[in-house]
Amino acid sequence: MHLIYNSHIFIYSMKHSDEISHQMKACVYFFSLISFILLLSSCKKEIVSKDIYGVWEMQVQTTAEGPQFAKLLLEKDGYSWIDPVVSDTIFHYNKVAVNGNALVLIDGFDLPTLCIIEELHDSVLTLSHVAGFDKEITYKKVLDYNEGPSMLETVKASDFSKDSLDVIVKSFLIWDYYQNNEEGKTYHSLTKAEMLQARDLLRRYMTDGSLEKDQYDNEDAYPFDQYIRQYESYMEKGHLYVKVTLNTDIYTEKCCGYTVLKRDVYSVEDGGPTHAQATIDLTAQKVVDFITNGYA
Repeated sequence: MHLIYNSHIFIYSMKHSDEISHQMKACVYFFSLISFILLLSSCKKEIVSKDIYGVWEMQVQTTAEGPQFAKLLLEKDGYSWIDPVVSDTIFHYNKVAVNGNALVLIDGFDLPTLCIIEELHDSVLTLSHVAGFDKEITYKKVLDYNEGPSMLETVKASDFSKDSLDVIVKSFLIWDYYQNNEEGKTYHSLTKAEMLQARDLLRRYMTDGSLEKDQYDNEDAYPFDQYIRQYESYMEKGHLYVKVTLNTDIYTEKCCGYTVLKRDVYSVEDGGPTHAQATIDLTAQKVVDFITNGYA
């Protein structure tokens, strides 16, 4: 456990563990309250909280020496996220609030992260202490959630280059799913090298005739590179399994595009072979299951 004081902000970071007591959590909220007081005392002008909700993109990459948090999605009543883009990990938050000039982000463990709003006007947002990074970052709003429902659009595999179709999904949402829904399976944080092994096994399976032999009553799958492929992984009985969700296209929020593929798995119940799922036993180096969707 580490508690760091930084002029206006207390940053509380810890490993997620069942050993954390209610008293420790109380301490987090206590220190957060103190930080609010410090932040409020330095507030130069009133922040209109509704103006912060929407999709934001970083304007000038002034953070070459550190993380580049290139995109934000902030929703008042839904989960929000920060996408570094240059990394494959999305920062997820279940709640968002504005208190004075503090942007408060609450994660899936009910622990707060605080950012300082340096500027918010005319669709321009400048933040400091984003995910603990103390440099100022300026964003431009590209989608305003105060103007009504966000627009949706279709994103297709053909919109991307072939070497950009493989996406590792690393998020609290996936971790939480295996913690609470998959008995006997333990979430594994998939590395790029492991993903590439799984990709090559799946490509060979779909192109060397093995898939045709195993199709049974499934609809014929599309060629390998006509799918966007999302990867997640888990351990079971000493074996490392990689689950791949394949979609020729997804229907997503405008301006989110590729980012939505990294923050959660895009799952569809029907739609035929435009959607498919594969399971790869990476320990045994083979595809153990492949199924295309049926039709509603």
